[in-house]
Amino acid sequence: MPMIRYGFACKTIGVPGADLSALTLARATPENMLTVCRHNLRALGTMLRYCASARIPLMRISSDIIPLASHPQNTFDWRARLHEEFEALRAVLKKTGIRVSMHPGQYTVLNSPRQDVVEHAVADLVFHADFLDALGADGSARIVLHLGGGYGDRASALARLAENLLALPPHVLARISLENDERTFTIEDALCICGKCGLPAIFDVFHHSLNAPAKGNLAYWLDRAMESWTPQHGRPKLHYSQQLAGGKPGMHSRSIAMREFMEFHQSLGQREVDVMLEVKDKNLSAEKCIQLTNPGLTRQELTAQWARYKYLVLERDQAAYTGIRALLKAETPDAKGFYALVEQAMEKELYGPQARNAAEHVWGYVDKLASPAEKKRALTGMAELKNGIAALPRVKRLLLTLAERHKVEYLLHSIYFYV
Repeated sequence: MPMIRYGFACKTIGVPGADLSALTLARATPENMLTVCRHNLRALGTMLRYCASARIPLMRISSDIIPLASHPQNTFDWRARLHEEFEALRAVLKKTGIRVSMHPGQYTVLNSPRQDVVEHAVADLVFHADFLDALGADGSARIVLHLGGGYGDRASALARLAENLLALPPHVLARISLENDERTFTIEDALCICGKCGLPAIFDVFHHSLNAPAKGNLAYWLDRAMESWTPQHGRPKLHYSQQLAGGKPGMHSRSIAMREFMEFHQSLGQREVDVMLEVKDKNLSAEKCIQLTNPGLTRQELTAQWARYKYLVLERDQAAYTGIRALLKAETPDAKGFYALVEQAMEKELYGPQARNAAEHVWGYVDKLASPAEKKRALTGMAELKNGIAALPRVKRLLLTLAERHKVEYLLHSIYFYV
């Protein structure tokens, strides 16, 4: 087992059948809830099988997988109505061995001075624990929780949090892990409450860079956080992300940049730890980080990744496209060289004629499957690309529609349509 393992949060990109559906309260009839929940649980099964095939050992499950699960006006008994679906998922989880987790949203605040907010938070945490229990997940499946707000009195807020944590049902408290945030509570605060409540702390590296304790460097606090984990909690876990260029401090980047990531990975040394990547391109960065750090990476694995990136790179940078094709002819796989060229391509602005070239390559897979009307629309749209990229979203939608209708698997797994 690798000493350092990487995973992603909540959604996948370029994985057919893994998209989740939502539901508003106004439309949350028992029939609609049943339909949407069945769809979402099938999607979770698809995600787990994808993770196994892509060798991604951990993933976070979206809190919205059962829509409105803890809403007081929603009385849908999801555990009873979805018994068969959970039976099937338990088998998938057991077979794949994927480590799962969940992370309630910003409105689940357990240390609020308002009792109604606390009651809502408790109900939401009960749902998350019940869901993980229904999956048959072991104790390594954690519910990640921020400490909450300071409310003008940090000491009282922390005391209130500890009190409310200890009042949780035992099966809920047993799954909680506390995480430092970027504004109010540091990893030192998280460890203090974890010590009082017998919980493990998740060290968020990015948040720590914005909100660190007065004393101790990153390595010191990382080790203290790892020491809070016991065997029943599973492997120690971190969160890692990077700053979005030009965004407000704390905003996650669209992708994990290779150079900064490799410095982080090397800084972990011989520590045995699981790392959740919090990044907008989700599983794509997870695959990237896994391949960059896999000493046993094969040329076939890197070539399979190229099949997914090929047309995305081609529409932005012909030189990078040509460079990767040459690189893949070598006997020894060069993940760093590969992803350096991918990053080079993604930094380029879209240019109409280059985008047209890529679209025409993709069109070659579906042109004989299109109706005369669809063919006319596609050719008209691609012709417009010689003057700019305004028509590109329309062209891609049509190409994706044709690929989906005719189940052209090679294209459906290409991230050309999704990034």
